[in-house]
Amino acid sequence: MPAPGADAVPSQKKLPAAGLPGAAAARYSTILDGVGAESRQVTRGAKDAEVYQAASPSVVLVVTRDAFGSGALISADGKIVTNLHVVGDADEVGVVFKPATEGAAFGKADLRRAKVIRRDEVADLALLQVSEIPAGVQPLKLAASGPVQVGSDVHAIGHPTGQAWTYTRGIVSQVRKDYAWRTEMGLAHKATVVQTQTPINPGNSGGPLLDDNLEIIGINSFKSDGEGLNFAVSADDVRAFLALKADRTAARATAVRKNLASKSCEAAALEEWPTTDPKGMGYLVDVDCDGEGDFVVIEPARKSDPITYLFDHDGDGKIDGAIIDHGRDGNFDEALLDVDGDGQYDLIGQFKPGEADPYRYERIR
Repeated sequence: MPAPGADAVPSQKKLPAAGLPGAAAARYSTILDGVGAESRQVTRGAKDAEVYQAASPSVVLVVTRDAFGSGALISADGKIVTNLHVVGDADEVGVVFKPATEGAAFGKADLRRAKVIRRDEVADLALLQVSEIPAGVQPLKLAASGPVQVGSDVHAIGHPTGQAWTYTRGIVSQVRKDYAWRTEMGLAHKATVVQTQTPINPGNSGGPLLDDNLEIIGINSFKSDGEGLNFAVSADDVRAFLALKADRTAARATAVRKNLASKSCEAAALEEWPTTDPKGMGYLVDVDCDGEGDFVVIEPARKSDPITYLFDHDGDGKIDGAIIDHGRDGNFDEALLDVDGDGQYDLIGQFKPGEADPYRYERIR
């Protein structure tokens, strides 16, 4: 799999033409035509066969207008994690789940729409959402937080060079923290990565790197020049990317902006008090007019200091999220999140001008 860019697709087996309502399928037809149905897998032993049979239905083919890659189903409500360089700047992509019959052909009729609901330009990750998943398909679990053992067996399932649902096996060579790399998309990435000898090729990008317990220890992302130098973004970075509070912060902040803009009700400050650090005023704001405070606004007296929105997602009286407006112009600039509830912010998110959701989150070291 190339370190740069989305995976290129060679021209391969022609697939049956089957209709998908609307023009969406046509966008992906050329790419999908280059992906061959999976062949019957030959594995070395019982463990290999067990991993493949149990995990492969949860590995999807991700198809865009000009490329394809892999993805891993990680929730029962249809969330799929993949690489950002697989989806690029698309808002919607196509995904294909593994056919129920081993080696069966698939085509445009098997495409499902998936929305790109979150991106992380630092760790090269993207989150997709499909409306439903095939019956009986179970999501893959993220491995527990902690060190990955160098020398342990690992397994990869993906679609290298268009050969769908291919299984490979290898070992962990090393775990490298704060590893930096760059793709042809021009983005500089940094994350903790699992270096592995597991054979991966174009098309494996975004697929899971699994341990013997069928748990995700990384998302296969890129390779370097040389033999057996393959890298997966670690499960810890994936876990930070998937942190639920990130969604809640963005959703709450978006609701705040929409309600204030529409003036659907008279937003009120239920309480106000002077602050000393920074010197200014604090307000407990009820933005949806239900009589309960939704967030706290800290407005410094000095106009050069940012306005800060503070949130208590868990309702335990502790602040676990903040959104900062440096320009005091109503546009969000940074989001801070306390993911593990220890009173310290763990993630920082950055916004593009005029957008209500952060376009990337980075772990605070």
